[in-house]
Amino acid sequence: MQSLFLSCGGGLESVCQSELEQLGIRNTRSLPGGIRFFGDLKTIYNVNLHSRVGIRLLLKLSEFECQTKTDLLRAVTQVDWKLYMNVSQSFFINAFVDRTHLELRNSQYAAMVVKDGIADRFRKDTGSRPSVDKDHPDIRVLIHVHHNRGTIYLDSSDTPLSKRGYRQGVIHKASMNEALAAGIIKLTEWDGIMPFYDPMCGSGTFPIEAAMIASNYAPGLNRKDFGFMRWKNFDPILWKTVVSNAIKSIRVPNKPLIFGSDIRKDVLHMAIQNARSVPKIGSLIQWTTQPAEDFTPSGEQGVIIMNPPYGIRTGEIEILSNLYAGIGDTLKQRCQEHTAFIFTGNLDLAKKVGLKTSRKIHLRNGGLDCRLLKYDLYSGSRKQKYKNPDD
Repeated sequence: MQSLFLSCGGGLESVCQSELEQLGIRNTRSLPGGIRFFGDLKTIYNVNLHSRVGIRLLLKLSEFECQTKTDLLRAVTQVDWKLYMNVSQSFFINAFVDRTHLELRNSQYAAMVVKDGIADRFRKDTGSRPSVDKDHPDIRVLIHVHHNRGTIYLDSSDTPLSKRGYRQGVIHKASMNEALAAGIIKLTEWDGIMPFYDPMCGSGTFPIEAAMIASNYAPGLNRKDFGFMRWKNFDPILWKTVVSNAIKSIRVPNKPLIFGSDIRKDVLHMAIQNARSVPKIGSLIQWTTQPAEDFTPSGEQGVIIMNPPYGIRTGEIEILSNLYAGIGDTLKQRCQEHTAFIFTGNLDLAKKVGLKTSRKIHLRNGGLDCRLLKYDLYSGSRKQKYKNPDD
């Protein structure tokens, strides 16, 4: 068994840990930004294929005291790189170093030290050295130095696991990444049976991720490439078995239970195209063109989720204030007995919703500090729950 670390978005550690436990992985340890555990090649393949909220699965090669450049160089040259790559393959280094480190001046400098160490080890063992490729390396190495402790990892994912492969065309820069969307759905505790609504679905990330969850569709099935496929010890027969088992585990419900709508026809068209790129799940999602303020759920109970714009410029704030207020009116008047969630990076705008939250979850969306706000929407004598708009 080897030491592994699955990174995830800030605030999603508990969801990530639960996901690994559902895959049969025991003795997991939650750390800021991810989960540490142990596993073999089969574990590496399964986690890369099945993780919905993970970003990168890293294999730890070395952990060491790192107070100087010499410490780092020594640790790198002590790794037997021939176990993982051939001299004919290319590699690239991603480094993350404390700004307070006294000798490693910055991450770029640390990456150069590691590059030289790998080259030195190959020259010593083979008489030649592998090349560096920034854009499409065969092997991606990560070095992390924190509080004078260094760790060398091999990146088994390469492209982040959040990139499922179903998005078509140009994605808006404000679009939520797939892993965060899946994590938010998990945090809602949606059971995959009752209706699920996204009245501001944009390019369809929430509905598509929900459909994959409801169908037990492994999020990595649409990907053609993972970093471990270029490792020297890649086992194609084992990988084929892991994929085959995942395909056999797909269970698509009989009727549509996920509803996505948006005011813009062009982005809704993109959402439909994205959903079509995931085999089997298209029948689960029903799409509608309409503004969020006109949304009315079709069932008596369900989960509603929205990711409205956060606003950047002053002129946008006034417009968005009306939008958030309209969302609140819609939830209060048309969505009684449902559970609603709003994900936003603007808490001032969130107050315009005018409803009392029953839960606030702190999350990160890229570099933004965000909240997932839960609203229990009651009817009848419990209407006092709608008061306290400044909560």
